[in-house]
Amino acid sequence: MVWHTIQEAQKLTGKSRRTLYRDMAAGRLSWVPEGDSARRLETSELIRAYGALLPVTQPEKQKTAQVGTDSGTQDIALVLAELKALREEVSELRHVMRLLEHKPDQVPSDTPSKTAQDVKPLSWWRSLFPRQGD
Repeated sequence: MVWHTIQEAQKLTGKSRRTLYRDMAAGRLSWVPEGDSARRLETSELIRAYGALLPVTQPEKQKTAQVGTDSGTQDIALVLAELKALREEVSELRHVMRLLEHKPDQVPSDTPSKTAQDVKPLSWWRSLFPRQGD
């Protein structure tokens, strides 16, 4: 259910504003109030009262470029070159990240590792009776 203003109804029916208001006053055309002074007419009611509606085309908006740009901008070559350079830089950074991700694990420096110099020799009696933890 589509509702139209009086002006839209004029375009759809080809009738004058005066004719629309006269038909509304006589009860030949139903309408609903909108606000204090506006009226709305439903599409099916316009078809019932006046028959087939006129084809109304939407005005085609003229396409305009952004302010400060000409059609066929001459700086496109510069933009494309910068885009190519940025893509190469991203590719290099991805390669470096892959190399960093495959770096061998290092022993954390905060936990000392036992070397041959750090290991104390067992006393003679411990070598005879070793504990399970040693």
